[in-house]
Amino acid sequence: MFPKSLVIPKAQLTTITEDTTIQEVYEIFNRPEEAHSRTIPILDQSGQLFRGNVYKQHVFEAVANGEDLSQPATAIMRNSTKFIFTNSKFYEVFFAIRDLPFIAVLDEDHHFYGIFTHSTLMDLLSQSWSLEKGGVALSVRTHEMRGDLEKISKTITRYTNIESVLSIQADETTSLTLMFTLPLTIEDPQLDKLIQKLNKKHFQVTNVENLSQFK
Repeated sequence: MFPKSLVIPKAQLTTITEDTTIQEVYEIFNRPEEAHSRTIPILDQSGQLFRGNVYKQHVFEAVANGEDLSQPATAIMRNSTKFIFTNSKFYEVFFAIRDLPFIAVLDEDHHFYGIFTHSTLMDLLSQSWSLEKGGVALSVRTHEMRGDLEKISKTITRYTNIESVLSIQADETTSLTLMFTLPLTIEDPQLDKLIQKLNKKHFQVTNVENLSQFK
């Protein structure tokens, strides 16, 4: 499960209830403090159960199209089935949120707990890639054979530590590539020696990325 500390709790959020009108939501989105808000969670009248989200885009479209603004915001509601739980596992979270600015988080009683944002997920992933400790990211094409990871890792650790490793395969027609985050700088002579050694072992280094630009 992912830490609750990554969730923005309900008390810190702007929410509306299912009887809030489109006109009232329009006024909320026009407040200076909501200038950067893209969407607002809709709860039931008890403020406990998640109903869905209302997006600024759809509210402003309703206004521009002269629709009945006295309708409840649920008339243009989205994502009513998009939510995770405080005890959800990482991959559940990742695949649930990938197309959303945030996803609702429910507690064990199915009550609205808060939201988990896409930007928080990106921060979490960047931490797992060890960008703070890393100096370069080295992409190495495998032979797609058992033991490739061990062989490549042993070669790399003769010259430096490995901060993180990520496997990437764009599609079934491309070879599996391993991307290693290393604490070397782009100018470090050890990096050249490492690349030469990998090439001698017939592991092609397809890309070397300087990570200092992201710090």
